[in-house]
Amino acid sequence: MRLVTRGDLDGLTCSVLIGLNEEIDEVILIHPQDITEGRAEIGPNDIVANLPYDHRCAIWFDHHMHTATPAAPPPDFVGRFGEAPSAARLVYEYYGGEEAMPGFEELVEETDRLDSAQLTPADVMAPKGYIKLGFTVDGRTGLGTFEEYFLELRELLTSQTPIDEILESSEVARRCRILDDQNEEFQQALKTYSRVVDNVVVTDFRGLDRVPVGNRFLIYAIYPEVNVSLRLHWGPDRKFPMVVLGHSIFNRTCNTNVGELAARYGGGGHVGAGSIPLMEGDSEQQIQMVLAELRAKG
Repeated sequence: MRLVTRGDLDGLTCSVLIGLNEEIDEVILIHPQDITEGRAEIGPNDIVANLPYDHRCAIWFDHHMHTATPAAPPPDFVGRFGEAPSAARLVYEYYGGEEAMPGFEELVEETDRLDSAQLTPADVMAPKGYIKLGFTVDGRTGLGTFEEYFLELRELLTSQTPIDEILESSEVARRCRILDDQNEEFQQALKTYSRVVDNVVVTDFRGLDRVPVGNRFLIYAIYPEVNVSLRLHWGPDRKFPMVVLGHSIFNRTCNTNVGELAARYGGGGHVGAGSIPLMEGDSEQQIQMVLAELRAKG
């Protein structure tokens, strides 16, 4: 069977747990919009995890109510969907939890914390353990492509290599050094290119040739007074600008369903996070309209 998942710590943990219980021949990494926009090739022998539902799959796991899911699962679908801190938590429970898979509880708990953003300022400013590992495998951090890296981590975690040893392995250590080395530069870039508009922090990186590597939650540690962020950067090959929206993880008072807001402008997401590719029309006007909605609801 193939496993189709997302390239982040939640997808990684899902792939480890599913691989312990199913015969997985191949792991494919895609973005949720690949499914919502019909670009993903999903077949009857595929397991889909940490992604929107696709009616062609054999088994499905997810914990987000995506705003642009093209089809709802039938009542008798195989797998599990529901409110949970991570898709990995649903996979873990579906296959029997600690009793069936001893030794993976800490990995699942830390995946829960990162995917639901139940983090402390220290987790953001000086991450450790599985949280730090999660930032190295998150495409939003800016470390580039990582398909081979994902598979390497999958093997290490499946064999229950201690997290301290994983962080010291060559490729993981290299990525951690990049994160550490560019952390100060990323903080400075956020301060230079961000402005606070009422409850929103707006960061515009479109003028940068290179955006420094950094974790996506740092903005909320720098601007603890805001409850939502709007970040602008260029999409692939600088062909169009992207708007990325997110609820603050420290000031949890935002009343806007940003995924629903993003869907109305051609993007998608879920309650706490969303993105919009601004490919047609007056992008500046669209940005101002999105900002106005975030300010209006508070």
